[in-house]
Amino acid sequence: MKNDTLNTVFPIYAVENDLIVSKKGDISVGYKLKLPQIYSLDMAAIERINQLFDKIIRSLPEDTIIQKQDYFFVDTVKEAIAKGEHMLSRSDNKFFYEKPTLSHECYLFITKDSKKKMSITSSPKQYEKYMEEVDTFLKTVTTSISFLIKEEFFEVEKMKTDCMLEVIGKYFSLSPKGNQALQDIFFDKKLQVGNKVGEMYAITSYDQLPLTIETTKKNIDFSTQKTNFQIPFIQPVCLGLECNHIYNQVIYISSSDSIFSKLKTKLNQFKSLAILSKENEVTYDQIDELVSTVIEKELKFVNQHFNIILWDTSEEKLENHKNQLENSFKELGITPYQIKYALKDLYINNAPGASVYIPENYKFIGISEQTPVFLNFESYYEGNTNGILLTDRKNGAPVRLDLWNEPLKRGLIVNRNRLIFGPSGTGKSFLINHIASQYYEQGHHIVMIDIGNSYKKLCQLVNGQYFAYDLDMPLQFNPFYFQSLSEIDNEKKVFLTSLILFLWKGDDPHMREEKQIIGLYLDAYYESFESDKDKFPCMSSFYEFVDQHSVMDNEEKYFDKTSFQLSLRDFHDGKYSQILNSKDQIDLVQERFIVFEMDNIKDHPVLFPLVTMLCIDVVMGKIRKIPEIKKSIFIDECWKPISKGEMAQFIKYLYKTVRKFYGEVAIATQDVEDILDTPAGPAMINNTDTMILLSHKKKMATKDKFAQYLSFSESDLEKLFSTDKREVFIKVGSVSNVYKVTVSPERYACYSSNADENKFIYDVYNKKKNMQLALREFVEK
Repeated sequence: MKNDTLNTVFPIYAVENDLIVSKKGDISVGYKLKLPQIYSLDMAAIERINQLFDKIIRSLPEDTIIQKQDYFFVDTVKEAIAKGEHMLSRSDNKFFYEKPTLSHECYLFITKDSKKKMSITSSPKQYEKYMEEVDTFLKTVTTSISFLIKEEFFEVEKMKTDCMLEVIGKYFSLSPKGNQALQDIFFDKKLQVGNKVGEMYAITSYDQLPLTIETTKKNIDFSTQKTNFQIPFIQPVCLGLECNHIYNQVIYISSSDSIFSKLKTKLNQFKSLAILSKENEVTYDQIDELVSTVIEKELKFVNQHFNIILWDTSEEKLENHKNQLENSFKELGITPYQIKYALKDLYINNAPGASVYIPENYKFIGISEQTPVFLNFESYYEGNTNGILLTDRKNGAPVRLDLWNEPLKRGLIVNRNRLIFGPSGTGKSFLINHIASQYYEQGHHIVMIDIGNSYKKLCQLVNGQYFAYDLDMPLQFNPFYFQSLSEIDNEKKVFLTSLILFLWKGDDPHMREEKQIIGLYLDAYYESFESDKDKFPCMSSFYEFVDQHSVMDNEEKYFDKTSFQLSLRDFHDGKYSQILNSKDQIDLVQERFIVFEMDNIKDHPVLFPLVTMLCIDVVMGKIRKIPEIKKSIFIDECWKPISKGEMAQFIKYLYKTVRKFYGEVAIATQDVEDILDTPAGPAMINNTDTMILLSHKKKMATKDKFAQYLSFSESDLEKLFSTDKREVFIKVGSVSNVYKVTVSPERYACYSSNADENKFIYDVYNKKKNMQLALREFVEK
């Protein structure tokens, strides 16, 4: 084979002024695109994006080339993914170190085809004259790209000279580093770049495509009997291909009349040959349908070329990748053309800014409306620098999901509150442990109200405060207490009104007048402290105040004081007198991790909801004193007793107060019906912008309820019901996706609810009194 010098085959003359200039005078401008996450687009979004690119194609002048390149690189995790010295943070770095990952970059080059093909190297004057025409072209391109910039799906960045040089380096070195020192390249029926071997497959004819192509296709793995999980048609050979590869997509915008003329010639040829061959008849029908569609819908003809370059460091690995690619093509009904003899021309001329020179026989005619079906509009999960550490559903790469700051900045949410649904056995407490532990490691103050000791190990690991309610030695509170009367604001009175009504009426309905009179008593009670500073604020002194005073004429007509006293007497001087009259306030301001465990009173109709409310009120007192610090409150299975009757007002109070003081409430339960079937349900849903759901494959009957009450779209439901064990569906505002919950062995040991595993861990803990050592011993075992 003839050996060409780099100078004779390299198509690029210069990269300057943020433009790529070919040797024949073609000018290219480049953009780096950030695409939507894989699996995040529904059918409507995909259709909308396709229409957008059709609009861009139509807006550009003739003799323009759109060249879109998607680079997919296999890599490994080398940098620390967690900060800090906490045991669990360090375990993340160890666990994920050198885990394989896939990265993706997308670049869009728009080229002005000079047509004249003058030699710039030999005629600088012609070059200068041609450059004068470029200005108009660049303004047109800027207008067309503005269509992309306005869309929520994409982030668009115009490429500078350095970035263009880097991408050219990536292409010719097949490396994510963008090596600009070119290596030896060989094209003997197989691509060889340095120590890498590669192959190229191309789509160059309609004959290689199935008879019908839809915008999306069904993903069998993620679909169920009641849901069809749709993905973009071309995904299997783009993000679905788990190896190093580049997907080149080239669209030539030419005169529709000239293309139409060529088509008519072809049409006549195949018509006359149809009698000789069924294949010719099919081809004739395809072309005839294409022409009819274009005429009928007034569409635009284009020429197009698509190819995939894949490579690895050994022939054996490359062979595996080829098999994977060919299977993916087969799945799409596409028969690709494996490039052998034209490898040099196609590889070199698919470089950024060089696609003018792709030979004509490797292009085929398409319609601008249909061409976007072959373009890739997805990327791998791109994580944030802060947030919850999860993993990519596609390839298990670590990704951080920011549910705190980014959604607010993007306008996706107006509050940080969350509802967490996890049917039995799907790992709800495991997930909450994972979220809470990471937030603690990132500086949050954490409060957890729980049934079942799910968070005891984590609390002991971080040396937090663990309060387990004991009937013999009950926790003591005093929600009436204040250090300064200014603390008794309207929100505090709303809480106390709800509390008193609950103690008086329980789940029974109350009259509006009764609620108003309690409010008047609270106003008068706290006003009395201005003249009687020796009185101590507590349940007993309030009880006595109501007994000795009245707040309006004919009060007895609306307020049964005898009923009130009989119902509350136990909390004044009876069997529950310790609970609401404490003189020693629980000081939790400096405690960063607090757990209130309610397992011992979970079946008590009075104490359970009462103590849960009191715990939350203590937390409210804490968060008001540290307004600048992030605060997360998790209520796991304890919310239901406080969501009945008057307690709906308490839920509103809780949500409103937390939002004002840089905090969030995360309420967790097993079933969505648990929320929907309570009076407080609408208030909770209306004040929650983030929904987190574990696998609901066994709960398909709830599909319609999710759509009706949680405003889940069909796309949301497809994603939700595709979720499997150790996967989590997260919807933030209007944006939803599915992630994996993959953790280090140390985190697993800390979160596990397995009885046998926990027995081993606590046997070690009881001996050594050190949870960190107990978890390590379990992991080593």
